[in-house]
Formats: sequence, structure tokens, C-alpha cells
Amino acid sequence: MRELNWKPEQSAELTVLGDTECGSGGHPARILEFSGKQLRLATSVAPKSGVAVSLEWDGQLLLGQVLNSEPGGFWVEIQHMLLDIAALNWQKQGWQRLVGLRDAG
Repeated sequence: MRELNWKPEQSAELTVLGDTECGSGGHPARILEFSGKQLRLATSVAPKSGVAVSLEWDGQLLLGQVLNSEPGGFWVEIQHMLLDIAALNWQKQGWQRLVGLRDAG
């Protein structure tokens, strides 16, 4: 089984989903700590507890929910992980080729 690949102070891009106060788009983030199904992050934004977020770095994508904020960061509970985004892009392109072939024939 593949595991999450990270190191302390790992740079990542955080997207806050559904919280208009934090704005749309990606925000620079740093992964401070990883414990079980939870990550502690430091960012320039402070999403509210319960808000959904996505975090992406080095071909990995996490979807999670903000648990609580504390000075210097906040904790996210991981809900879903995709550990090889490049493979997903390849599969998507392959699917588009198959659809094109079907439509041409």
C-alpha cells in the first residue's frame, strides 16, 4: 500500500472549498505535522472549522475537513487521498481518446 509522501515544512497549495471569506484559488501552505488521518497546516488564511479543503503537492491530492484552528495553523482531517495525480491524468487522456475513436467510427 502506498503511503503519503511528505516532510516537515513541506510546501503545498491549499484550496478552501465553499468558504467565500478565504477567497477562491490556491493559497501557499506548509505541512507542519502528520498524525493518523490528520495534518496540521500553516497558511496565510484561516478557514473555519468544518470547511472542506483540498491540499496538493508533488503529485498528491488530499481532500479534508478543517477540524480546528490554533495559533500558527490548523488541523485537517483527511477524507480522501489521491497519491498519484499523474496516473489519473493519463487515464483521463486515455478515456478521451477512446471516446474520440467511438465518435469517429
